[in-house]
Amino acid sequence: MWYLPIKDRLKRLYQSERTAAWMRWHAEHVQKDGEVAHPSDARAWKHFNKVYPDFAENIRNVYLGLCTDGFSPFGMSGRQYSLWPVILTPYNLPPDMCMEQEFLFLTILIPGSKHPKRSLDVFLQPLIQELKELWSEGVRTYDCSTKTNFTMRAVLLWTISDFPAYGMLSGWTTHGRRNKTLFRKNKVVRDSPPPYLTGQQIEEDIDYYGAQKTVKKGGNWHVPGNMPDGYGISHNWHKKSIFWELTYWKDLLLRHNLDVMHIEKNFFDNIMNTILNVPGKTKDNKKSRMDLPDICSRSELHIKSNGNVPVPIFRLSSEAKSTLFDWVASEVKFPDGYVSNLSRCVERGQKFSGMKSHDCHVFMQRLLPFAFAELLPTNVHEALAAIGAFFRDLSTRTFKEEVIEQLHENIPIIVCNLEKIFPPSFFDVMEHLVVHLPYEALLRGPVHNGWMYPYERSMKHLKGKARNLAKVEGSIVAGSLTAETSNFTSYYFASTVRTRKRVPRRYDDGGVPQSYAVDGVPDIFCQIGRFGGKLREVWWSSDEDKHSAHTYILLNCEDVVMRSFESLFVSQVEEAIPGISGTEVDARKDKHFVKWLKGQVDYDDPYYPVWFHDLIQGPVAKVTTSSMYFTRGFTFHTYEYGRRRATSNYGICVKDLPEDVTDEAREDEFDRSDDDHCSDVDENSNDSS
Repeated sequence: MWYLPIKDRLKRLYQSERTAAWMRWHAEHVQKDGEVAHPSDARAWKHFNKVYPDFAENIRNVYLGLCTDGFSPFGMSGRQYSLWPVILTPYNLPPDMCMEQEFLFLTILIPGSKHPKRSLDVFLQPLIQELKELWSEGVRTYDCSTKTNFTMRAVLLWTISDFPAYGMLSGWTTHGRRNKTLFRKNKVVRDSPPPYLTGQQIEEDIDYYGAQKTVKKGGNWHVPGNMPDGYGISHNWHKKSIFWELTYWKDLLLRHNLDVMHIEKNFFDNIMNTILNVPGKTKDNKKSRMDLPDICSRSELHIKSNGNVPVPIFRLSSEAKSTLFDWVASEVKFPDGYVSNLSRCVERGQKFSGMKSHDCHVFMQRLLPFAFAELLPTNVHEALAAIGAFFRDLSTRTFKEEVIEQLHENIPIIVCNLEKIFPPSFFDVMEHLVVHLPYEALLRGPVHNGWMYPYERSMKHLKGKARNLAKVEGSIVAGSLTAETSNFTSYYFASTVRTRKRVPRRYDDGGVPQSYAVDGVPDIFCQIGRFGGKLREVWWSSDEDKHSAHTYILLNCEDVVMRSFESLFVSQVEEAIPGISGTEVDARKDKHFVKWLKGQVDYDDPYYPVWFHDLIQGPVAKVTTSSMYFTRGFTFHTYEYGRRRATSNYGICVKDLPEDVTDEAREDEFDRSDDDHCSDVDENSNDSS
């Protein structure tokens, strides 16, 4: 095996000016009331700091997460080979830096070609020993941001893995059924949900059942004949995990994360394969129908005496399938970089294929809530929309605790509604794990700090470093060390030197705000961006378009003086036309505000800045246009240019403000609103216009 010690790499985070100060962010940032944007805002982190105040007192101590998963360096078509990297990452950093590729440290590389299975703890021994030392003794570290030395300690908060690796890390078997007698027809369970056990209670249960440590017995010892008493009946503990050797492990609220990425992917696959009745993958097959009479009373799904299998309400007809596939292939468009081209995943009239986890993630949260509104019965559509909305609300980058608590209350009802529609065979373990996801989010924080997406991307990079296929492990480790060295040394290069972290973004906007010859120009005109494609100079197509653009700029310019003139215009309209509605006031602003404002401000009035006078006079007659514009890492297209593309980068979404918020924004006072700068609004302007 390959082991890369973690101490020096954690010390390096305090030796770089780019990261040293940010390593204290978790303790120095101000949390908004009830809002969770980082693991340090969540319950598990706060609970640990209360239990160990001496550790929390030094805000430069490091909080770690561990992830492991297996992959084949030779691809799906190559020979069987299983490599298992173990990756550590610090959570001290702010959300926009946390989980970045350069902070995912390869610590152990378990060699192939065989799967480690239940011998994983044997390979974790050197890491556990180093974590013990980092907890009890710490390591002397220099902090370049404060120019001081201190003793840095570290704690492992939790592990992140898919469900099979969850069992390998925790010691609780995650495959198979513990007791098949639990599934019986007409059985009614009225027990209340089992309480959440503390870490100490869990450890006592493990010791009570006699689960042994792998490092004492060896991985091959964990076979059916040597399992603890009651295994498969009263418990599923096949070993005592090596993580219990960490003295603080029993005091953690969340030790092992359920991976939302894989759960969502498997849930989506089950839904689509069953609704589309994909042969070999649907959960509604003939064998499952034959089991129904013994499991539940769903007579509408029972096989008839003549052998006919009734068509369920959740299955799409051939016409509905064609409608769905045509819609996804031809009409569904997302912004560039948001998702892969879903039209390539459509096998006409059959199924979706080749969808990656992120494709399923986007479909589940953005399309599923309304995709079947006209294709399936209302109750089926609403049940599917509810589970899609659940994952969408769960996956937000920040959340309020009361929202997640509401999800925790709603998800059992959502699953029950699905159970009323789909057969029992639809519900494997993944469909039941969703019940626990909101609770884990409350403990851990936002989902993106505990799912596998960043680690899967990291493993893809590791796979790409296997240049020597005869010595894949050494090749990967050498490439990883080279990448870490390059990242760290790049911080000391001049800003003009192009490094791994200074590669221009895909849509480089130049990064320099537009400048003007005069001072005080509002930020609305100091945008960052650049044109793309061929530039053209054109005249305004009509005076109406020019007037609309001019009015829009004036009414959306965030300038106190301009807003005061707008308030003055509204008050004069309301005074001249008592009882006028807000809609009519807005219509008059669109039509008359520009002309009215020109009459209020003399062009040679020195009180107003130059840019203010120019703004009132309106746009120039000839403008520069382009079919593309790049700004802040995004690209925007004109409709004519983008409508024939597979992505949708045109159109503008404007969020409306509540009326009371809009009114508050209009309460700015203008101290020069005397009679010399005001004029009455013509009462005759109330004619239909």
